[in-house]
Amino acid sequence: MRNEFFFTRLQYDSGDWDVDQRMPSNILHSLVQYTTLPVDTRENIIPLGSTEIFKCPFCYLSGHKLVQFNSQEKENFEAYVRNGGF
Repeated sequence: MRNEFFFTRLQYDSGDWDVDQRMPSNILHSLVQYTTLPVDTRENIIPLGSTEIFKCPFCYLSGHKLVQFNSQEKENFEAYVRNGGF
């Protein structure tokens, strides 16, 4: 089990899930600079269709095109949010 704060970018089948690399870097840098939280500064990227999302307390979606989840992604996303994922 991880002891550091970490966040995860969700990769999905449709659209463009990539992001400007400065965004996650800036958030992680700010957490290190302005909080006392132990922070894992490596960005975690996992597929939304994977059950690995249920191990991640904080996830985000990004991209430049319309997001259309496939059936597994939709099921995982709904379960993740309903179970308190952020």
